[in-house]
Amino acid sequence: MSRLVILACLALLAPGCNLVKGPRRDHECRSTLRSIMVAEFAFHSVQRRYTVHPHELGFAPPPGNRYAYVFDATGDVTRRDERPSPPPEASVGYGPDTAKRTVTVEDLVPRLPPEVRAALGVRGSCPACQLTVACVGNLDDDPDLDVWTISTEDRPGANRGTPLRVSTDLDRP
Repeated sequence: MSRLVILACLALLAPGCNLVKGPRRDHECRSTLRSIMVAEFAFHSVQRRYTVHPHELGFAPPPGNRYAYVFDATGDVTRRDERPSPPPEASVGYGPDTAKRTVTVEDLVPRLPPEVRAALGVRGSCPACQLTVACVGNLDDDPDLDVWTISTEDRPGANRGTPLRVSTDLDRP
C-alpha cells in the first residue's frame, strides 16, 4: 500500500480502510469453522447424528491457533497448555495454543455471550437434529472478544454452514 493511500485513509478515517497487511486475523476462525462443518456433515451422513466431541470427528486445530473452539454449552475443552485437560472423548472443544499465545481458555470460554452459549451444541432429535459451534478469541489484547458461530441450520444473517460474526475484536467491520 503506498504512502499516499495510507495518508488518505488516516486523514479521512475511512471505515473499512484496511491497513493490515496479509490475511485478516479472523480468517483462522472462519476457515476452521467451515472445516468443522464439513466434518460434521460427513459424520452426520454416516452416523445420522452430529457430535459435540471434536475427537469423534478427528478434529484438532493446528498449532498456534488463536481461538477457542466450543461445540457445546457444557463440558470442558481440551487445553493447549501444561494444565490438565478432559479425556479426548469427553472434550467439547479446544482452547487456544498458549505456547504461542498469551490468551488462555479462562480468558475466552467463560466470556462467551450468554445467547451464544445457549445456542451451542445439538438441538432436537437426530437424525433431524441441528448443531451450532462457536469460536472465540482476543486478537488484540483489549477487553473485546471476537466471536463467530456456525450452524447446520439457516439463521438470520447466515445460511447453514456459513460463519456468522456475533462480535468483533477488531476496529473494522
